[in-house]
Amino acid sequence: MNTGNGSFIERIGKSRLESLSDGIFAFAMTLLVISLAVPDIPREKAPEALPEALGSMYPEFMLFVISFFILSGFWVSHHHILEQVRYVDSILVRINILLLFFIVFIPFTTSISGDYSNVLEAVLFFHFNLLAASLTLIAMRWYINRNLPLLAPEIDSPAKPDIEKTIVMPAMILLAIGVSFIDTGGSMWCYALIPVVLFAIGHLQKRKNMNKD
Repeated sequence: MNTGNGSFIERIGKSRLESLSDGIFAFAMTLLVISLAVPDIPREKAPEALPEALGSMYPEFMLFVISFFILSGFWVSHHHILEQVRYVDSILVRINILLLFFIVFIPFTTSISGDYSNVLEAVLFFHFNLLAASLTLIAMRWYINRNLPLLAPEIDSPAKPDIEKTIVMPAMILLAIGVSFIDTGGSMWCYALIPVVLFAIGHLQKRKNMNKD
């Protein structure tokens, strides 16, 4: 595609990139549940032993919930980011593939950190996986904003990026990494702060806009 100013952008169907990404996200979110192994208990002992066995799976259940909703958040952000563009180029495709690599890795790190929630290295493995995915998503947003005239030539005035909300996820992950050195299991509760912080930012932004009007 010739943009008219001498520059050139390879036309790659955005729909194909979105389809691949949606499939990977769906696969990763489904794969999470495989880490929840059914307790191997004789049927006759199940009434007494099953409740205790399920209770012992608390770390795995908590990690499943955290990872599922974080993946959901990544998918929503990814959708909004690609919604801005009409075309994708080879660099954006490579960034997207790198993101998908980290996304499809999340079920594995979730399983490891859930099985060994008392091991610092296992928990850090999970946190750094999320951090890598989060930073790659930010890199995708940054690249699109820098190259929007090529990727979405029909847009005259791009929307200003919401910096406050963009940094919430990596900030919470860094907090979780720090807490891991004190309490490996407790570090997972840092992710519960994400919706609280996002709500607070949205409320403050709403009040700020009302004061301007």
